Amino acid sequence: MEFIRPLSPTPNHLRCFEYSFLDQMAISLYAPIALFYPPPPNVVDASYSYEQARVINSSRLFVLKKSLSETLARYYPFAGRIKGISIECNDEGAPFYEAFAHNYEFENVLRNLDVTKDFLPNTVVESGSTVFHNSTLYPLLVQVTLFKCGGMAICMCAFHKIADGATLYGLANAWATTARGSCNELPEFVAVSKFLPPPIPYVSNEPTLQSQFANFFCNEQRVSKLFTFDASTIALLRDKAVSDDVPVPTRVEAVSALIWKCVIRSNSGPSKLANLVNIRRRFVPPLPDHCVGNAVAVAIACKGENNGSDLATLVYCIRKSLSQLGSKYVDKKSQDETIFAIPHDFMELMEGQIRGEIALQVSSLCGYGSYADFGWGKPSWVSSNPRITTNTLRLIDSVDCGGIDARICLKDKEIMLNFQQELELQLALHLY
Repeated sequence: MEFIRPLSPTPNHLRCFEYSFLDQMAISLYAPIALFYPPPPNVVDASYSYEQARVINSSRLFVLKKSLSETLARYYPFAGRIKGISIECNDEGAPFYEAFAHNYEFENVLRNLDVTKDFLPNTVVESGSTVFHNSTLYPLLVQVTLFKCGGMAICMCAFHKIADGATLYGLANAWATTARGSCNELPEFVAVSKFLPPPIPYVSNEPTLQSQFANFFCNEQRVSKLFTFDASTIALLRDKAVSDDVPVPTRVEAVSALIWKCVIRSNSGPSKLANLVNIRRRFVPPLPDHCVGNAVAVAIACKGENNGSDLATLVYCIRKSLSQLGSKYVDKKSQDETIFAIPHDFMELMEGQIRGEIALQVSSLCGYGSYADFGWGKPSWVSSNPRITTNTLRLIDSVDCGGIDARICLKDKEIMLNFQQELELQLALHLY
C-alpha cells in the first residue's frame, strides 16, 4: 500500500472542508464501485504470476497513480483525513492498494455478485459491518487488483459522509478524464455544503434504529440476483407504460415499475415503493450535477387498494411521488425545511421497512457514466455496492448501450424463486 498525495498542495484557505447537514447525518460507511477491465489487447491468452501481470500493466498502473495525484489536487478533501464533522485537508493522501487475484479467473468474476466484495480494500473488508468508529478515517480508498490473465479491477471506496452515488461516480469519471489527458474539460470543484444548511454541533447520526435495521435486513438468508434488461426490452416496456399522465416514461421508471409489480404479485405483501432520489436538479435554481457531498432524499410511491397494477398505473405512481418531492425545493424557506426533514424521512423509511410496509427500496445510478474509460477502453463490467439489504433494488447502466442491470435482494430463496417466475411471466405478457 502507498499513499497517493495531491500533485499540488491545497491552499491554506481550503484546509478545512466542513460537512453540510446532510453529510453530517449520513451513515458512517464506505460506498464502493468496482470496474473490471480486460487485459491489454497485445497480451496473449496465458496465466501470469503477480510479477508478470504487474509488468504487463505497468503503464496502466503508472497512469492510474499519476492521474489520481492530479485528480486529488482538484478534489482535495479526498486526500485529507476525517475529523469530527469536517475533513482536515492536509494532503496526506489516499491509500492505494495493489492486490493479485490468485483464486479468481477474470471471466468468472464478471457479473458474479458473490465475489465483488473480495476486491474491496482490506480496510473496508475487515470492518465487516461497514460502520466505522475510528478517530481518523480516509475519505477515499483505492485498490487495483490484477488477474492472472492480465486483466484489472479498479475499486474505489468513498466515505459516505462526503460522497453519495453521484459524487462517487463523478469522482471516478474525473479520475478517468484526467488519465486520458483531458483534465481541462473538468468543471470547477464545488461542494454541496455551499448550498445546504451547515452541520449542527453535538448531533449524532448513529441511533440504535440503524443497528436494528442492519440486523433485520442483512440476514444470512437474503438472496441477491442480477437481471439485465436490454435496450429493446426497455423500449417495449416504456411503450406499455405510456399514459395520459406520463406520455414519456423513463427507462428507470419502466424497469422499476415492472419489478415493483412482480414483487407485489409474488409476495402478497406491502405495495409501497421508496425511491432514493438525487435532488440536485430539483432545486430552483438547480445545483451543479458534479457538486461533492450528499444530496439524496426519499420519495414514497403508494399504490392504493383500488388502483390497478398495470405498468402505466405504477409508473404514474412513481412519477407522482417524484413530482411531489420536487415541489418542495422551489424557494429557500421550503428548501431548508425539507432538508432538515430528510434524516427524519430516512428514519421513517427504516421503520417502515422493519414493519414490513415497504415492498421495495430503489436507488438508480443510471446516467452517471459508470463505465469510466481511463484511456484503454471501457470496462467489461461495473459493480456497485455489494452490501445490498433485503427488499432493495439497485439499477445501473449495463455494458450494452441503453440497457439496465437490475440487482434485487429479497428475503430468502423461496421469495426470490417466486419473484423470478413472476418476472418471466410478466415479460412474456408484455413482450410477446
